[in-house]
Amino acid sequence: MLNTHKIIGIAAAAIAVAMAFSFRSIPARAYDLQHARAQRDLTPALQKSLQDKLSDVAELYFEAQDANRADGKKYVDLQQRFEYLPNYGPNGQLVVSCKLGGAEYNPVKSGSSKGAATGVLKYLVFTYALEHGKWVEYQKPKWESQSLGVQAGHEMTKHIERGDEAKAAAEKRAAARRAAAAAAAAQKAADKAQ
Repeated sequence: MLNTHKIIGIAAAAIAVAMAFSFRSIPARAYDLQHARAQRDLTPALQKSLQDKLSDVAELYFEAQDANRADGKKYVDLQQRFEYLPNYGPNGQLVVSCKLGGAEYNPVKSGSSKGAATGVLKYLVFTYALEHGKWVEYQKPKWESQSLGVQAGHEMTKHIERGDEAKAAAEKRAAARRAAAAAAAAQKAADKAQ
């Protein structure tokens, strides 16, 4: 059984060893901080110029997914918003991966206005580098996918169904309000004419 003095001695030795290792690593970390790279966030101007570049390129992929849907093939319901993941390439060059994603649907299976969700999320990744103030393609666009499973597909489809039902109910209420307003205006015009 250890006595209190031995426990304190062991704890002090452990602290001393930990401090020795941490002090040895400080110069390396200090050196890295002196040569830290610039912040990786895109300025609003760089983000705008990249959005302009991507809007032209991405339009072809939106059209291809619309064509797949029209042809009864599985398609990805791509969202309009990009995620920007800035990083650095060789020699400190700013390289940005731009992700555009959405859920995959099978339009021939019933379930919602979009069809039945497959339970797969797909991401289209565009990678651009900043060279002399202009964005150039760094890598060809590629698809990445993430399978959430069949059960997730059923849940996604149910969620879209509920959204479809809510939208239909809202449209029905709006049509009823327009009809009531038109009837009130017609009644008012008829009363005025008398």
